[in-house]
Amino acid sequence: MNEVAIDFSKVHQIQLFGITILEPSTVISSLMMTVICIYAFVHLGKLGRAHRMYRQIQFFFLFMGIATAIGGVLGHGFLYLTGQPGKIPGWFASMIAVALFERAAIWHIKPLLQERNGLILGWLNYVELAVFFILTFITLNFVVVEIHAFYGLFLMLFLIEIYVYKKRKDPGSVNIFIATGLGAVSAGLHALKFSFGPWFNYNDISHISMGASIWFYYQGARHMTYYGEEMIKPEEVLESESEN
Repeated sequence: MNEVAIDFSKVHQIQLFGITILEPSTVISSLMMTVICIYAFVHLGKLGRAHRMYRQIQFFFLFMGIATAIGGVLGHGFLYLTGQPGKIPGWFASMIAVALFERAAIWHIKPLLQERNGLILGWLNYVELAVFFILTFITLNFVVVEIHAFYGLFLMLFLIEIYVYKKRKDPGSVNIFIATGLGAVSAGLHALKFSFGPWFNYNDISHISMGASIWFYYQGARHMTYYGEEMIKPEEVLESESEN
């Protein structure tokens, strides 16, 4: 593994009850995303939808919440204790989250495809996750995680939902389009390292955009319709949610 040397004396930090916390603003913005993920996970669970498509989307939010919490606390706040390997659990959790939503999208499109094509997409999802896990562990480079997110959310999820929307005009797909756009903005801001200073840097700015993206993924999950035998209409989903 290639660990990157970091001069922690040059990283902005605070002392809280004698404990050093690096990049406190990034810790806060990461935990903001965690709160949104937990909210989405809990409220989607209250809808009581049984099909695995909905359960996989729900667990996307659980793993993304774990990823943002670990990433904020260990990957930033206490990086001086854990080193670069401290980022790995959060990175892995985020890749599992992306793969889960991607897999849910595969279930979303499966009834509209030939069975063989649906099976190929399903197996590709497993292979993709295994390959990126290995690459991330070997390189310890966040770029690998970003490439996986681009593949899973932009190439797979987004393109699948375009197809579903063309075929069924699914209202959930529209929210996923918005979420994808916000995710692209977040990635662009992070890549450009656009910052207002160390206390509100490109991590924090991109986290705000990503938090909005996660919210629209939640809205997409609420409105998505499964087109197999156990079809659930969007209006039935919203009625169930209002009752809870």
